[in-house]
Amino acid sequence: MRDKLRNMLRITVAYARLLTVFVHSGVWLSLVTLTAALRPGTFDYYPVAGVWIRGILSIFGAKLEVEGLENLAPDARYVILANHRSQLDPPAIGVALFPRVTRWVSKKELRKIPVLGRTLEMTGQIFIDRSDPASAVEELRRHCQDDGVLICFFPEGHRSSTRQLLPFKKGGAAFAISSGLAVVPVAVSGSETCLPNLSLVSAPGTIRIAIGKPIATDALSAADAGSLTDRVRDEIEALLAGIEGPGSTSKAA
Repeated sequence: MRDKLRNMLRITVAYARLLTVFVHSGVWLSLVTLTAALRPGTFDYYPVAGVWIRGILSIFGAKLEVEGLENLAPDARYVILANHRSQLDPPAIGVALFPRVTRWVSKKELRKIPVLGRTLEMTGQIFIDRSDPASAVEELRRHCQDDGVLICFFPEGHRSSTRQLLPFKKGGAAFAISSGLAVVPVAVSGSETCLPNLSLVSAPGTIRIAIGKPIATDALSAADAGSLTDRVRDEIEALLAGIEGPGSTSKAA
């Protein structure tokens, strides 16, 4: 009986966190959108966005540990490729890299989400049509010219429900090569405990982020996208092993 009550309390608290996040996001996303509208073409919205994403982690009770920030040169543009386990990964990476401006590559369907879709559009986030590679590449190039901007991809394509890495898609590496930007592998661990994939029940915890060393692409051609993707996957696997211990991931699909 006591265990049942504890479980009910845990679920009640988890749903209370979700409700608080929705209210918090409604307020701060509106402020982000307003700032972006009043100051178009600037990054003035980003400090407001920082309050939003920090608030999300705080409400979920997620603490953040970050290593490897010294690998990022100030004002340099990079393509970030990261593993993906939880809906908390984007805010966690955003907070870890703050005040560097991150632009996320997302499927075009996110545009349809009330408030969030409009905010993402106003702040220059990148929507791509996966069924139209040519237009997707053009959209990416349109957003990568600002100094210091980090273009962020989840090359697995969707969240993994385990600690195993899913197969990586080549789009992020192909874009990095075509644009001449260096690729930075980023490993995220612990977010799957705070908010598991396909679950609404959260728990406080620690999210650990390890930032790898940039991989230059200026000597690569389009034919190298596959090998670069494999290298980045290996780098992320090694970073995860450093955070979680050997054998924590697998190359199996």
